[in-house]
Amino acid sequence: MTVFYLPDLGEGLPDAEIRSWYIQVGDTIAMDMPMVAMETAKAVVDIPAPFSGKIIRLYGDLGDVIKTGEALIDIEENDTPTSLSDTATVVGNLQNDDTLIEESAIGISPTCTTDNQKIKATPAIRALAKRMGVELRHCIGTGQAGQIVPADLEKAANVLKVPEETTEMLLTQEPIKNYESLRGVRRAMAVAMSRSHQVVVPVTLIDDADIHAWPEKTDVTLRLIRAIMVACQREPRLNSWFDDTKLALMQHQHINLGIAMDAPDGLFVPVLKNVSQCNAATLRKTIDLFKREVKNRSIPPEALSGATFILSNVGIFAGRYASPVIIPPMVAILAAGRIMDAVVAHQGKPTVHKLLPLSLTVDHRVITGGEAARFLSALIRDLQTS
Repeated sequence: MTVFYLPDLGEGLPDAEIRSWYIQVGDTIAMDMPMVAMETAKAVVDIPAPFSGKIIRLYGDLGDVIKTGEALIDIEENDTPTSLSDTATVVGNLQNDDTLIEESAIGISPTCTTDNQKIKATPAIRALAKRMGVELRHCIGTGQAGQIVPADLEKAANVLKVPEETTEMLLTQEPIKNYESLRGVRRAMAVAMSRSHQVVVPVTLIDDADIHAWPEKTDVTLRLIRAIMVACQREPRLNSWFDDTKLALMQHQHINLGIAMDAPDGLFVPVLKNVSQCNAATLRKTIDLFKREVKNRSIPPEALSGATFILSNVGIFAGRYASPVIIPPMVAILAAGRIMDAVVAHQGKPTVHKLLPLSLTVDHRVITGGEAARFLSALIRDLQTS
């Protein structure tokens, strides 16, 4: 019998919710046949069978949240070769060697450890250990055949895991009467906001851009994107990722702009990749596509990852100013408020112009007040041109 563990469904997601079972205990399945639909913070993903066999056990009911690396299904394989491991994931069998897999913001690369002890851990557990800052060679595996399981990582993390464990406990405890348990995107949003509150030191600057010079029917989002590109050229450190475990900043050459989009299921942030290489028509077409995909939950996970800066256009609903929340590892986010008419001084006389309220939040651990102010100044100067 093989234990099938929930794999990492993309970008180091810590867990997923069971959305729909396609199989039942006793069913016989074929390789690549869909077994279960799992809802993550980014998408609903069908997980296929890694081999043919008979379903012995299902670990969870509809709505249950399964952590990455935990058991999901027991499968009795057909004609099981003796060389096969007794564990599997959608990306392959359990690794049993002395190679650690290090995960970075740009991918996964192998590095060798000098520890002679054999390390038994699935790729999902290795990725989870990296996110937790736990060295696998310091863990004692309590799973089958000495395999490292999530509980072993939590023990090794010790006091460093206390804040996350507290958050996890609050989000996974039994529902209280008249309370609704957070699921899917909203649950992920709650965890992300809690994480941001714990680690980021935010500072918010607010100001207005006089957009009186704009032609009629100007696309506000596209103008904001252009201004962000100009501002990032002036202060490129705001287009960065910060690794607080290493106190290291990675400045990006390209701007991958996340566009915050509100939906009934929660907040989605699809990413416009390398915006400086896209013309206005392409950007508008992509944004409209994202809106449709977010609405019907068909947006692919890869479209929701890799952002280096975020734009939130809250003004389409209401509100002038905001204190937008930074999502690590990013270090800045811009919120655009509701455009309004205001009396301003023009050539020494009062006149009515349209003003666009702006709120810029930066992570003050790595971005100075001067850098934030210069970024906002460059942004406003560009917006105040036609």
